[in-house]
Amino acid sequence: MKKLLYVATAALMTACGNPNSYTIKGNVEGLEGTMYMMDASHNIIDSAKVEKGAFKFKGVAEKVSVVTVSDTNGNTRGSVGAIVYLEPGQIAITKGGNAPMLSATGTKINDSQEAYNVARKNLFDEYRKAETTDERREEILNSFGELTQQYLDQNLDNIFGVNLFTLRMQELSNKEAKEQVAKFSEEMQATEAIQEIKKMIEAREKTEIGQPYINFEQPDADGKMISLQSVIEKKGNKYVLLDFWASWCGPCMGEVPYLVDTYKAYHKKGFEIFGVSLDKDKAKWESAIKDKKMKWIHVSDLNQWSNAAAQTYMVQSIPSNFLIDCQTGKIIASQLRGEQLGEKIKELLSK
Repeated sequence: MKKLLYVATAALMTACGNPNSYTIKGNVEGLEGTMYMMDASHNIIDSAKVEKGAFKFKGVAEKVSVVTVSDTNGNTRGSVGAIVYLEPGQIAITKGGNAPMLSATGTKINDSQEAYNVARKNLFDEYRKAETTDERREEILNSFGELTQQYLDQNLDNIFGVNLFTLRMQELSNKEAKEQVAKFSEEMQATEAIQEIKKMIEAREKTEIGQPYINFEQPDADGKMISLQSVIEKKGNKYVLLDFWASWCGPCMGEVPYLVDTYKAYHKKGFEIFGVSLDKDKAKWESAIKDKKMKWIHVSDLNQWSNAAAQTYMVQSIPSNFLIDCQTGKIIASQLRGEQLGEKIKELLSK
């Protein structure tokens, strides 16, 4: 018995003295039931009973990971939750100012995340105020990228910085993205996350301006397979806009009037649009095409973000587009928004 007691005591002392141990203490007024800790795949890795709004998790984090702490276990509907960077130290979870999200603080990475979230919320709140001028709103929109970059630069030695970088990637050229990746610490350079980002950059380079288009084919609403190559090589076509969109995407719908106007003005002169929808609901896809009078070519495999063509072209957000010169087969412009599209086609067709 004494031997067993000694072993148990030694094990407890070892756990308490582990430099990688963490404690998460939560205190949320009115909270009841059970809190769950889940990994990125929503698998439950721990749970804690809530008593008078308080709960606690303890464990060891051999490496920093991102978890969700919430009162839902995936099968029930929850009301609150927090994104937590599981790292050594004392982490506190409290009611934040951005309900239903809770705040996680007390360690370096979690403190950085919370400061970033608060700064973003402040910008959002100012943008939504009725008295905020249009000029100031434009400044605020630009400030989001600057804010993300600021916190990214402060977290080049941890996974929070890597996650922030994924938010910035779409706004950076491949050259800029490579330069940013090189700034991460050696430890981060060796992570699977950075290795995947490097692969993404390499794939993205294949769709840069000056690169030849990548052919693919997908079915139209009638099930007929149509290839991008067949559209580019069709007699009379001079420029083809490969446009990724979806009926559920508000910004995409905002671009439609510009697409319609440009198509009406220049289709007979050699301009074509090859629309690839990231929809899942076929009826909504077809309805949007009809209601918005989008009279160009449309295809989709109805797999949303898993759309094969979107993955080939490394589409990370929509709307996204690539303008292809039919004569050379090369991408000559991308991400044309609003009146930029009409101005670009007018310029090209007037040569």
